[in-house]
Amino acid sequence: MKRLMLATAACASLAAVAHADDIKLGYINKMGEHPWFVAEVAGAKAEAAKLGDKISTQDVQFNADLTLTTLDTMIGDGVKGVAIVVPDRALGPVVAEKAAKAGVKLIAVDDDIKGPGDAPVPYIGMNAGEIGAQVGREDAKLYTDMGWDKFKDVRLGAIEDKKADTCMRRSNGAEAAFLAAVPGFDKSHIVRIPYDNTMASAIDAVTTTLTANPDAQHWIFYSCNDDGVLGAVRATENQGLKPDQVIGIGIDGSRSCSVFGTGQPSGFRGTMYIDSRKEGETAVQLLNASIADNTPLPTITYVSADLVDTADWNEYKDKLCKK
Repeated sequence: MKRLMLATAACASLAAVAHADDIKLGYINKMGEHPWFVAEVAGAKAEAAKLGDKISTQDVQFNADLTLTTLDTMIGDGVKGVAIVVPDRALGPVVAEKAAKAGVKLIAVDDDIKGPGDAPVPYIGMNAGEIGAQVGREDAKLYTDMGWDKFKDVRLGAIEDKKADTCMRRSNGAEAAFLAAVPGFDKSHIVRIPYDNTMASAIDAVTTTLTANPDAQHWIFYSCNDDGVLGAVRATENQGLKPDQVIGIGIDGSRSCSVFGTGQPSGFRGTMYIDSRKEGETAVQLLNASIADNTPLPTITYVSADLVDTADWNEYKDKLCKK
């Protein structure tokens, strides 16, 4: 049984989490309706209730201005700590400065940010490059196991959100790991496909790409999240490609239930699952302990990923299908 494990890069322990009264927290996220963030915020709320903290949350829908006004409002309401998923990492210095001036503890979730002078803001999330590398190694294993090395029409579809640095680190990690495992792969067969982090965007972008590359009959996809990869797979289905012509490995597990739960064959072969609920819980725990003890937050708290596919779906389905 694979387990989600937390590895903290700073010498901090959650064992001393305080059950302090009158701690008010804020949680800002960039895409509140997405299953990933639904679970993440639910985890934060549940942990705050357990600790006796008050918590206010806000979905800012990738809006930078709303992010800043929300932070100002939370500070004005007396929060002592804020967890934030920024819609744009460029907001880091402004967000960090606002929190510092107000004496508010700040932790970045999912997307790491830097404050003034490039000082890192305490961060909890995935090691983007390494999780991308896990995807690339699995793509390469499937490429070899399925005998695709004998085909000349294989394309590597890099579904990219270039405005999101974290996403690009995942994608670049996947690409580097795949090419390291398959050194003879023709790099001219890498097709870069822009999308905006949503499944609808991936479907549209990959549909256009498939039309522009009619000779390619075998596709390998990697992306920032499940939405990018599943959107690509849906596009191939719409264009008449069969599951055995597609290899895709997602990241986050948020769309796995809609694929593996059907029991039907799919080019969506697996996902690197991270328990986003645990991220929300841990962010609240870290803020609570730091506020109660007035100690620095750990610099980095990483979460690791487990590969979920048809072979081990039964181990994860109850958790993933309840998101």
